[in-house]
Amino acid sequence: MTQEFDINTLENTLRLACILDDLKKRIRTGWKIWRVRDKRLESVSEHCHSCLILANLFYPLYPGHEQIDLAKVNSMLIFHEIGETIIGDVPMIDKKRHASKADAEHAAWRKLLKGLPYEQEVYDLLLEFDEHETPEARFAYFIDKFDATKTMKHYYDAGKFHKLAWNLKNSSMIRDNEDIKKLVEEGAKNAVDIWFADEYAPYEGDEFFLEAHRILREMNTDISPSSI
Repeated sequence: MTQEFDINTLENTLRLACILDDLKKRIRTGWKIWRVRDKRLESVSEHCHSCLILANLFYPLYPGHEQIDLAKVNSMLIFHEIGETIIGDVPMIDKKRHASKADAEHAAWRKLLKGLPYEQEVYDLLLEFDEHETPEARFAYFIDKFDATKTMKHYYDAGKFHKLAWNLKNSSMIRDNEDIKKLVEEGAKNAVDIWFADEYAPYEGDEFFLEAHRILREMNTDISPSSI
C-alpha cells in the first residue's frame, strides 16, 4: 500500500483532537456564576454542537441566506471555542477577565494550531468570526449569542434558576456588575429580565434575530420530545 499522507501531521492532528476533548467536560462558566441548579450543566462542547444545530435550522429561514456560505458558518462554530481548552471559559459578566480575553484567546489558537497545514486558514477564520463583519461571521456570531440565551431560558423555564434576590445576595460577580445594577434599578425582577435586556444588543438592525429573541422570551422552552 502506498503511503500518501504525512504520519507526523496525522499524529499532531490526532493529538489536537484529544486536547479538544477537554471541551466535553469544561462547564460553561456562566451557569456556575448564576448557580444554576442542575446535576449536569452544559459543557462548552455541547454549546458548540447546539450552535451547529441552531445555525442549520435557522439558515433556510434567514433573509438573504443565499449570500451566506453555510459551510463556512459551520466551520466557525465548530472552532470558535477551541481557545477555551487553554484560557478557560470567560463569560461577559466577568468584566475583568473579559477585557483581556481576545489577546489570550488569539495566542491560544496559535499554540493549538501550530505546525498544522491548516493553521493559518483556521486562525484567519476565527479572526473573521471575532470581528463579525462578513455575512458569515455576523450570522455565526448571532447564533453563538442566541444559543446562550436559549440555554439560559431553558434552564429558567425548567425551574433551575434561583430568584434574582438570591443571586444578588450570593454572587458578588452578579451583585457588583454595573449593568445588572442598572437593570435592577430600572425594575428587572428576574434573571430573564437581566439576560434578555443584555442580549438584545447584538442583533440591532437584524429583524430576524430580534423576532426570534422576542419569541424565545415569551415561549415555554421546557419542551420534551413526548410533546410532539
